[in-house]
Amino acid sequence: MASTVRPPVAERATPLPAPVAGAPRRADWPLLAATTSLYTSFGLIYGLMQGGLPPLMRARGIDLAAVGWFFIILVPFGLTFLWAPLIDVVRPSARAPRIAWIALMQGAIVALLLAVARGEAAPPPILLALGLGIALAAATMDLALDALCTTSVAGAQRIAAGGLKVAALAIGSILGGGIFVALATRLGWSLSFHLCAAYCLLAVIPLLILRRREPPQLAGTPRRADLLAMLRRRDMRQRLALLSLASATMAALSFLNRVMLVDLHVPLARIGWIVGIGAPTCGLIASLLAIPSLRHLGTRRGMLVYAGLCLGAAAAMAIGAAGGGALPAIVGAIAVSGGTSGFFVIICAATLGWARGEQPATDYAVLYGLSRLVATLLLVVLTRLVPLLGWPLFYAGGAAAVIATCALLARVVPDRAG
Repeated sequence: MASTVRPPVAERATPLPAPVAGAPRRADWPLLAATTSLYTSFGLIYGLMQGGLPPLMRARGIDLAAVGWFFIILVPFGLTFLWAPLIDVVRPSARAPRIAWIALMQGAIVALLLAVARGEAAPPPILLALGLGIALAAATMDLALDALCTTSVAGAQRIAAGGLKVAALAIGSILGGGIFVALATRLGWSLSFHLCAAYCLLAVIPLLILRRREPPQLAGTPRRADLLAMLRRRDMRQRLALLSLASATMAALSFLNRVMLVDLHVPLARIGWIVGIGAPTCGLIASLLAIPSLRHLGTRRGMLVYAGLCLGAAAAMAIGAAGGGALPAIVGAIAVSGGTSGFFVIICAATLGWARGEQPATDYAVLYGLSRLVATLLLVVLTRLVPLLGWPLFYAGGAAAVIATCALLARVVPDRAG
């Protein structure tokens, strides 16, 4: 998994600002811009894996059962906590270990995308192997990037970091799962993947140009990372449970909406163009607006705003599913993305603070990765309850979960970043 991108030169490095409370400083924004660029490339890869490759494979005439196996490439994104200790212990660069990991993994992504670009006629198992390699490298890059933000972003900047991350992921999702699919036929297989590789290469350049050293607490000989250390603490177990509840609630409100619209006999083309682009765009706008609004309102009042948006959207979808027509259901399916994106900004900001310690990559992966894994498993259970409950009761339950999540998170999330 070699990369032609060299780690930052230590002799010319300048240290990142120490994490202090207070108003965001202008000098901190270049780092946030560089990490946002990389999060966008990660969103592109994830969107490509989730919504780009499957229809592209099907359009090439590959059997539907074989296409289903391509969803295995999403597995590494939910299991990063298993190899997170490596990011904390193995240091390719003494002065900038996280940045070196990011550069190496981004280089591997570019190389594998170029291999895919030349493999249009390759058998599905070869393409699946390349896809797994890309997913593994992207998940590891994201892990190192989260660790870098955890140790380098000041407390006053965590809301900004969380908002920019969610916004960047939305942009990447639109690119990888929307525009990529729309233009793939016109551009062709090879050019499409070459463009993806070029985008991922360009995305890492801003971070390398900064030539920054990482915080001094990362210097010295690393201790062995402990995957279970966080789980031995009662407060962290409670936080993990809350993050799991929040992730499951947001997933239930947003992941099954297109299935619900299909049950309401909404044409697939309308779902794709209106909801497929409208929902992530709504999430993008909400996540960007969350940065100034949460700073002004505070986290707890901000949560009430996003909870209200989620409740309104859930009510609209329940009304549509109960016989009120497709229009309120479509409006709710789009609007709920704004509420859930606002919640994810708060979750990301809180997790950055909770994972701050001697093994940030491991702690962040345990908190974020395990909570998303639990949410995914709960979502599988919920899909089996929908035929028994019906969509109106399902969304009523989702609304109740939003209220519970908001009340419980308000007790543990600081009202002001710092």
